[in-house]
Amino acid sequence: MIDKPEVSASAMWLTPLEQGIIRIGFADDGRELLGPVQKITWQVTEGRVHLETPFLIVSGANEELTLHFPFAGRIAQINEDLAAHPEWLNNRNDDLDWMVDLAIE
Repeated sequence: MIDKPEVSASAMWLTPLEQGIIRIGFADDGRELLGPVQKITWQVTEGRVHLETPFLIVSGANEELTLHFPFAGRIAQINEDLAAHPEWLNNRNDDLDWMVDLAIE
């Protein structure tokens, strides 16, 4: 299992949604590292989080990666459908491969 914040950071994309809300998604670097995603396991789904708090374990055919928050804030929303459809992380589609919306405080 890979549990390093620097590897985690390269496996995510970030985009602002509205004032103070950042959407975090799964990036191409993560797909290349893990291979086809087979399972996800949420580590935290609500509340305030700190920089580098682990929030999701993504298990692929080649490796397993723990994703860490790239900054502190409050979880505004998670993509609850990912638990039933981890394969959505296998292809770039910003409407499906997003993981969490974080409110910056």
